Amino acid sequence: MITGTLLVQALISGLLMGGIYALVALALALAFGVLRVLNFAHGDLLMVAMYGAVVLHRWLGLHPYGSILVLAVPMLLLGWAMFVGLIRPVQRAGVLVQAQMTLGVSFVIQSAALMIFGADLLNIRTDLEMSVLRVAGVVVSIPLAVGFAVSLLISGILSWALLGTDAGRRVRATAQDPDMARLCGVDVERTQRWVFALSVALLAGVAGCLMTFTYVVPTAGLQYSVLALLVVMLGGLGDLKGAFLGGLLIGVAEALAGVFLNSAVGPAVIYVLFGLTLLFRPRGLFSRGMEA
Repeated sequence: MITGTLLVQALISGLLMGGIYALVALALALAFGVLRVLNFAHGDLLMVAMYGAVVLHRWLGLHPYGSILVLAVPMLLLGWAMFVGLIRPVQRAGVLVQAQMTLGVSFVIQSAALMIFGADLLNIRTDLEMSVLRVAGVVVSIPLAVGFAVSLLISGILSWALLGTDAGRRVRATAQDPDMARLCGVDVERTQRWVFALSVALLAGVAGCLMTFTYVVPTAGLQYSVLALLVVMLGGLGDLKGAFLGGLLIGVAEALAGVFLNSAVGPAVIYVLFGLTLLFRPRGLFSRGMEA
């Protein structure tokens, strides 16, 4: 029997989880908006950060939230190297070539993770990760709440940086018209390089360290890549606000599907929602993205 408390529980849990989905998707939306390249290895970069948090916790006893500071520079360098060595050479190639390149990177990362860590499920368990907050019969996971708060904070900082700083204006000019931005004195390649590297470090890296409430396996990256792509296309390709709201919508839809149907149907509901969006809102929730 579905009660009001159960419904509120599902809404809150879905909203909090959707905030983390949104954080994962923001990096993909930002990179696509500026580079016009869909990175199918995005989820695998998230998986790298998750494994990094596990290793730092087991070897050094470092809390996963502290791992964010330690992993920021390595993830930045990884994003920088990936752009220079792999993304930039195929940036002007066809979509198929770009997809093949990033999918190849995805397979390499998955294979490396399998060789290093094996196929076992790894996770982090601390007192904080196991703690919950009970309010009027509703159970709120502390890690989910922290992840949602960090997602809001990063989204706000990102919005301020894009709209209120000179660097943000250069990024927006590059996204709108790279050739005109170059004529106006913007170093387009440098801007794209920094956007890709920072999106990996600040968004994928941060999200990976926040997702300590779940398990990580070598194939987890594929799941998050598909999820991020669905969220981005739901919100509108290149539309950051749409990506954030799309993440919230998918989180809530998945949670409600688990209540009214069953937990196994949740992913199917996401794909149905995605299909309806392609049919009726091909440019995303706000009709501001590119055609999906």
